[in-house]
This record gives sequence, structure tokens and C-alpha cells, in this order.
Amino acid sequence: MDTSWLVETHGDPLGVIQTLIKAAWERFELDTLMLSMNGSTKPHLINNPEQLDKVNPFKPLMTKNAAKYLPQVLEDFSIRRVGVVLRPCEMRALVEKTKREALPMDRVLTICVDCLGTYPMEDYQWRAERKGSPERLTWESLHFARQGGIAAYRFRSACQACRTPIGHGADVNIGVIGLPVRQKILLDTCDSETAITLGREEVTSEDDQSLIDQRNHIIAKLIQRGTHTRQRLADNLESILPRDIDALLHQFERCGECRECFDNCPLCAADYPTRDKQGMYAREDVKQWMISCAGCGMCEQACPNHFPLVTIFTQISQQLIDSIEPASQIH
Repeated sequence: MDTSWLVETHGDPLGVIQTLIKAAWERFELDTLMLSMNGSTKPHLINNPEQLDKVNPFKPLMTKNAAKYLPQVLEDFSIRRVGVVLRPCEMRALVEKTKREALPMDRVLTICVDCLGTYPMEDYQWRAERKGSPERLTWESLHFARQGGIAAYRFRSACQACRTPIGHGADVNIGVIGLPVRQKILLDTCDSETAITLGREEVTSEDDQSLIDQRNHIIAKLIQRGTHTRQRLADNLESILPRDIDALLHQFERCGECRECFDNCPLCAADYPTRDKQGMYAREDVKQWMISCAGCGMCEQACPNHFPLVTIFTQISQQLIDSIEPASQIH
């Protein structure tokens, strides 16, 4: 059975997605749903499916990575089924967290949506006011989904350098990039059982392969653009950036007791880098952190010194991954 299919939106993609999330709530018998609510210090919990009419996973603002808070939610709702709506970088962070923490993921329904990019907080507020409302700013993003979004230079550096902005790896993935969202969006599930529960067999219309091909083409262009952006940023800042893990450790030690990047990272909650009596960070702790980096940019967003942490971490992370991969290929 095909586990992906196009869904008609009839000019209201956001409304259809809200309906789909509500259907997932009912069919998977959820007790609560967690998602990032823009401007709040922590992700918001919804306990009534009627509140889903206000859910907007495409609002172009990200203040926290929801993956950081899921363990606590699962502890608070210890015998209940929890749903979570994530952006791709949040989903990547959750995948890494499950490698370190014994999370009861059998009680979790993960829903991942394509990300059309997010603004720095100040820019978001200014643009929302200029557009007349936050809702109009969201619709601007959705309007350009078919082309892959609006000009990327407006976004946070993490979004500009994103390794992939598509929903992938969740129980339910909602695709909008590369598609005419006023006509259709894409649903993709992790397996046929999930597809059946979500109503795949109720769909009778034929999928349009040309739209899928168009989506794949746009996705490939966005991934290539992110790769070029990461390299450009690294080249521009080469003379002032830490170039390897040891230089990065020295930079952290110069930061003193700040630790804002650690505290806001969704992965450090599970593996917080330790420091010895001389103030030196454990090399392996920071190395593992770099390798697991989800690229969400919460570290840079929180840094009071405004260091380009996304560029630094991306470059060093890739160095570490490249150094591991050749060894893993030896049989």
C-alpha cells in the first residue's frame, strides 16, 4: 500500500491541515498535543481538539525547539498518548534525543511539517506589523511554497543554512514545499498501518506524478542552496571562526559561565557538556554534541555575544562526521 498521497485543499491549506491534525487526534486517540506556540518560553500543550482550529505550524517564527521539552511532557502525562507537531530541525533533534534517552515513543505520535523558514524575532514583529497581522505573514510564506519559499536571506541564519527543510522521519509528514498548496498538499506516513488509520483508503482521487516530480526538484534546489550558503558563510568568516573541535573548546572556555547555548540546545538536556576543576570542557562531550547537532539555531539565537554559532557548529560537525565515516566503511 502506498503510504503517501496528495490531499485536496480547496483553497484553504491551513484549514485542511488543522482538520488533518484533528483527525489524527481522534483516530490515534491522543490525550494531548504539544507544539511550539510562538513567543512562549515553552511549547504549548493542547488538551481539547477544538483548540486545534487555531494551530498554525507555518507561522514563520521559532523561539524554542519543542524536542527539548518532550521528555518532561511524557513524564507529566505518564499513562497517556501524546502527539507532537514538529519542524524538520525539531524532528532531527528528537531522533538524536531518543538515542540518548529511554523515551516511551510508543506513546507518541510525531507529526512533521515542511518548514518555509523563520525570521529573527525583531524582524518577525516588524514584518507582521507591516503586513497587518501575523496571519498575513503566514499566508505570504504559504503563497510561495510552490517556489520553495520567499527570499531566504530574510531568515535566521539557521534557516538559510538548513540541511533539509522537508518533513521526514515522523509518523506523519505534511509536505507543502514545491506544491500548489491552494490545490494540494502531500501526506506521507511511516508505514501502511499509520496510513490506513489516517484515512489513506478513503482517498479516491489519483495522485499527480508531475506535482511530486516538481516537489522533488524544488527540494533538491533548496538542499543545494543550503549547502552553498553554509560554505559561503564559512568562507566569509574563516579568519575569525574556530576551525576545529579544540579551537571551539577554547572559545567555550573564554565564554566563562554563560552557557546560554547549552541551556537552549534541545540535545544538551540529555548530554550536558561537563567541565573539570580547571574549567576545561570534556572534549568527547562537546564532540558528541557537535556530531548530533540538529541545526535548529537555538544556540545562536540565545548567544548574548552574537557569535555565528550556526556556521561554527555546522563546519565543525561536518569535520567530525567526515572523520568518522571513512573508519566506519572499513570491514
